[in-house]
Amino acid sequence: MSDIFKTLKGLFVVQTPTEGETTESTDKTNSAKSDTPANSATSGSTPTTPVGKASEKFYDILLASMEANNQEGFDYLEYKKSLQTLSKMPMDEQTRYFSAFAAAQAMGVTSQKLTDSANFYLKVLAAEDSKFQESVNAQRQKQIGNKEKAIADMDATIKAKAEQITRLTQEIQAHQTDMEKMKAEISDAVVKIETTLSDFHATFNELTAQISKDVENMAKYLK
Repeated sequence: MSDIFKTLKGLFVVQTPTEGETTESTDKTNSAKSDTPANSATSGSTPTTPVGKASEKFYDILLASMEANNQEGFDYLEYKKSLQTLSKMPMDEQTRYFSAFAAAQAMGVTSQKLTDSANFYLKVLAAEDSKFQESVNAQRQKQIGNKEKAIADMDATIKAKAEQITRLTQEIQAHQTDMEKMKAEISDAVVKIETTLSDFHATFNELTAQISKDVENMAKYLK
């Protein structure tokens, strides 16, 4: 880590409370949370975007971009360092800013130059934000977008198969109805055929019995 980078961290990084410590803002946040009904996450619900908090990791990234674009001579960063030094002295904010500017004027720096320099670093940070956003969008597409597409495809497949199941169920029911109808037709046909056969045999037996009787009588009476 370079000396300039360490200086930048000293100028901008605000130490976060350690475990067990609380700040007024944290207390307010916790109070607000306690007053708000908890919304439990349910399957398929839109996840709640978490409240962001300053991170040393991202400070390192942003300050590194400022270090890489550090302007020559006395600029906003040197002015910021003067402000930090004066912050340890008993003076109001206006006096502190003016006193730091007096030191800058001694080096031929105008207020416009300091403002332009600060705006320059804001543009540097904005460019870093844009790059980070592009990276996040790429990860979002990779980790979320592709899965959302897969979910949409699965949903379409499920609907198609559900429709297919419905169609097959209807076809099965139709086949069962046809099968029962055929069974009834078979039963009716069996009854008709057996009845016809029985009627035929009854008629056959009756007729052959008559003829047999005549044969018997002829044999008896025609000698």
